[in-house]
Amino acid sequence: MNSHLHIPDDLLARYVAGEASPSEMHQVKEWLVQSANHEVELLRFQQIWEASQEVKPTLKVDVDSAWQKVKSKAALSANITNETPAQRAVPVETAPSHPKVKPLGNTSYFWRIAASILVSCGLGWLGYLLLNQPQEAKMAQVIETKKNTTKQILPDGTTVFLNQNSALSYKTDFGEQLREVSLKGEAYFDVKRDENHPFVIKANGTEIQVLGTSFNVKAYTKAVNVAVTSGKVQFSTSKTKTVLVKNETATAQADTIIKLPSLDINAMAYRTRVFVFEKTNLGDVVASLREGYQTDIQIDKRLLNCQLTARFERESLDNALAVIAETLNLRVTHKGQTILLDGQGCN
Repeated sequence: MNSHLHIPDDLLARYVAGEASPSEMHQVKEWLVQSANHEVELLRFQQIWEASQEVKPTLKVDVDSAWQKVKSKAALSANITNETPAQRAVPVETAPSHPKVKPLGNTSYFWRIAASILVSCGLGWLGYLLLNQPQEAKMAQVIETKKNTTKQILPDGTTVFLNQNSALSYKTDFGEQLREVSLKGEAYFDVKRDENHPFVIKANGTEIQVLGTSFNVKAYTKAVNVAVTSGKVQFSTSKTKTVLVKNETATAQADTIIKLPSLDINAMAYRTRVFVFEKTNLGDVVASLREGYQTDIQIDKRLLNCQLTARFERESLDNALAVIAETLNLRVTHKGQTILLDGQGCN
């Protein structure tokens, strides 16, 4: 502590953890009003406690042994500036041992208290684990698009084609134990098969898990759509799950998954630039072109039920609209960023 008015570190740890008794809480409150520095010290304990909530130690912890190390190092750190060179040569083991501490039943509770003590004392081994491990876990690689699409190969060999206004992120240790990515927007995945490491996509509260297959995920809104072109995937929410195979598609919203009648090849035209229409209502044609080219296309309501049979393969949007206009005797008008289709309608 930075004050001559001392309060035990473990008492502050119990206080921020909500484990202090009424008398201990009163003791801390009295200590706080004695100095502004005490408020700063308590805030530091609180920050360490909150950060440590995410830490889940996997090692078996010997509580008594750990406390011995903590107290010994704390004593050494506190006294070193006042010691003579001869005193500094005394081994750490000669420092007074800590009072007998009753082992804590909850090891995560112990780790959080120890974190507060170690950071307060400027010690290293456990403080480093708690302070540095969360930041490392949050480090991620991010692939983003704005008004463009992009194709990327992930470290495991999986190919991802990202649609416009989308983002894909994954941790720096991707593929070492888990192949997990997070998606916002839309992407087509061609996953390299690895039976020992399932590939998992997190998207708007849903999870798509595969071993090796090809499929499209659309997650611009709360409604998430998955369309499978090869293999099979497991599509799940917090309450339900389903398996999709080749040429199947489903949409999840509000924890409910609904399988759709058939796979719409035009839904993935942003990647293939192939549109196939077979006696398709013009309203649906425009909807497909709007999504495939990420362009605002509006249509006169008199034209919604006009039908079109056509195939566009790697055509520019202007060429596709020119063919439609010529076929159905329509007009194409550009107004700023919006394209308008109008005409006399169809019988």
